[in-house]
Amino acid sequence: MANPDLDLTAYALGDATPAETEAALAALAASPELRDEFERLQYTLTALHGVREEEIPRRIAFVSDPVFAASWWQRLLQSGPRLGFAGAGLLAAAITAHGFLMRPVPTVVQAPAPVVAALSQTDIDAAVAKAVKEVEGRQQKQFQMALAETEKRHATELQMMSIGFRENLDLVRKQMNMMYVSSAKLTVGGSE
Repeated sequence: MANPDLDLTAYALGDATPAETEAALAALAASPELRDEFERLQYTLTALHGVREEEIPRRIAFVSDPVFAASWWQRLLQSGPRLGFAGAGLLAAAITAHGFLMRPVPTVVQAPAPVVAALSQTDIDAAVAKAVKEVEGRQQKQFQMALAETEKRHATELQMMSIGFRENLDLVRKQMNMMYVSSAKLTVGGSE
């Protein structure tokens, strides 16, 4: 016997009032047919909860519509040669990246830092005086070498000048002698 006032759907959805809930529980306990119908209703609700919520289409789509066109990655996955080319490109990029990233890094070995002992002011003053003396000695030596080089160059220039002076003096003497000889010939030749 079916009760027309009984709403199993409201009870299954949890929308029934407390009075309707008590009536539904009593009817389900009394009737195996209602229990079967309630069980089918629960299966239907469970199946409906598993369905995704989608927007109802506003028009009918055709196979030629761009909605059905495969995206670029789907076209790539469906083409064997393209997929092989993409795989080869990725492999080449990975090998190149590995070559650049795994280059050996040069190691620099640093000499250990010298250990500096605690020095007193007198040790420091003595070290400074020694260093100043060494620098002055080097400067004195360089000065002596430069002076000797200058004196040597000056002596060479003086010697060259004296040789040039003697040559010029000899040239002037020869010219003077030739003038004396030619004037003597004129004098000797005019008196005869």
